[in-house]
Amino acid sequence: MTSLTLPVTMNGLKPTVSAKVNGKEARFLVDSGAFFNGISAHFAVDQKMKAATIDHLGSHVPGEAAAQFVGIGGQVKAAALVRADEFAFGGSAIKDVPFITLARLTGEDGLIGQNLLGLFDVEYDLGHGAMKVLAAKGCKDANLAYWAKPGTAYSVMPMDWDPDRPATRGTIWINGVKMRAEFDTGSDTTFITQRAAARAGVKVTDPGVREAGYSGGMDRGRIKTWAARFATVKIGDEEIGNGLLHIGDTSEDAFDVLVGADFFLSHHVLASNSQKKIYFTYEGGQVFNASGKARAAPVEGATDDRGQ
Repeated sequence: MTSLTLPVTMNGLKPTVSAKVNGKEARFLVDSGAFFNGISAHFAVDQKMKAATIDHLGSHVPGEAAAQFVGIGGQVKAAALVRADEFAFGGSAIKDVPFITLARLTGEDGLIGQNLLGLFDVEYDLGHGAMKVLAAKGCKDANLAYWAKPGTAYSVMPMDWDPDRPATRGTIWINGVKMRAEFDTGSDTTFITQRAAARAGVKVTDPGVREAGYSGGMDRGRIKTWAARFATVKIGDEEIGNGLLHIGDTSEDAFDVLVGADFFLSHHVLASNSQKKIYFTYEGGQVFNASGKARAAPVEGATDDRGQ
């Protein structure tokens, strides 16, 4: 197995990495929930990036000069499809990398999505400021939680891969109810749709449920949110008790839950696209962070919300 190690800087609860686009320094959000790479329209114009052709797009983006994608706040029309002659990160360079241009980004020059991340196994150690991009060879039946010390518990769960909607996806259980989850580093906090929360027996009108303002995804569409306690959240072999999650008023029906950057900060996670499995270990600290505010990196023995 060969790998590239990338230092990660947390911008609040957003994991970002340094990269070069055609030799120009840039900062990118690592967004495992985005089906496609994105780049600032202003950056693309300034760097005179070339239009992408159908050969660069794959089967998931139409070949015309504009495309539509869906985020939690609705549909947004992308301005153009462009490509980088060279996209360099982690000491390596990839040729002819396509991007969707985005009119609005909050602090980054672009985002790295599944049309790039999905080509590799990706290891997220955000609590320690690092991630790895791995090209797995001959690892079909191997245990890839190599970092787990002997005797340390780790979880492994099947990845539900859909080629028509690339994402790190799996099945989790909330209050004993089966949920479709996407592991989304681009979502600051773990998020459940209002319809899914109701299936788990929690309604936004229940006592103790409080309004939590508005939130937005890649498209920056704003949706109303609430914060509520859920008796149990079971992800792999790990069960979190009394977790405080955001509930969102969204019509999105491709997922029930976004497992956000707050979960990644308290866990070491490997999304093995080669094996179609997700490995993770708990590293310490609070698992869910419905406040949306940045926090210190998890440390061993810190107070958690796992009910243990």
